[in-house]
Amino acid sequence: MPVVAESRLGLAYRRVYENLCGHHPLLLPWHFQWLPAHFLKRNLMQWLPQLGGSVLDVGCGNKPYRRWFGPVAHYVGIDVFALPETDVVVSVDGRWPFADQSFDVVLMTQVMEYLAEPQATVAEIRRVLRPGGVAVLSFPFLFNEHGRRDYLRLSARSVDTLFAGFTLRCLEKQGGIGSTMAVLFLNWLHTSLNWMFPLRLTRPLLLPVWLPLCLAVNLLGLLVNRLDVTGAYYSNVFLVLERPAGEGTS
Repeated sequence: MPVVAESRLGLAYRRVYENLCGHHPLLLPWHFQWLPAHFLKRNLMQWLPQLGGSVLDVGCGNKPYRRWFGPVAHYVGIDVFALPETDVVVSVDGRWPFADQSFDVVLMTQVMEYLAEPQATVAEIRRVLRPGGVAVLSFPFLFNEHGRRDYLRLSARSVDTLFAGFTLRCLEKQGGIGSTMAVLFLNWLHTSLNWMFPLRLTRPLLLPVWLPLCLAVNLLGLLVNRLDVTGAYYSNVFLVLERPAGEGTS
């Protein structure tokens, strides 16, 4: 699937927006995607500094998390797109061109939803990890459809089945009813403003209203989260898994 070219108008607006609101993953609270980035950054900053060695970044994009790791001996990024930071281009759900037990760490954030056969990718993670190696993953649960290949939503309860055979070191449900509603609302507004060309032209004019609105909605979402004791309305799942030490190849 080819990368869709960005129009000059879209590129100019994105640059202005990023200058005002930050670049992923370091977004500012008035960015409409700040809440999911905030939760993910919090967990990654807790775990990645203590991990290193040989690292495989799955769905690497521009490798935004590389600098958060501890000492790294070898860092490889794979993606389905031939991006500037992609070291190896792979096919969706296909076998990765690495030997068994090649990596100490596998990082895969917000990729699972694009997999038609997630079990195949989980098997590849297990295969390329050394015994005692760690997989750091995240994937959406309550989140809007994004992209033509957005196939899958998994709850935290899927972990025991999908990742059977791994040792679970961390499982966190990211967000609550307030932040989930805030993210969906802001994403809906953003998508609506991009739906037709005349509406896209209004986006620069709306920035003085849009940025304070995003800030207010994001902060209100965090506040409402304090009232949510159900644990059922999270937007994302964060996982840290370990391949058991002393295990042979599978």
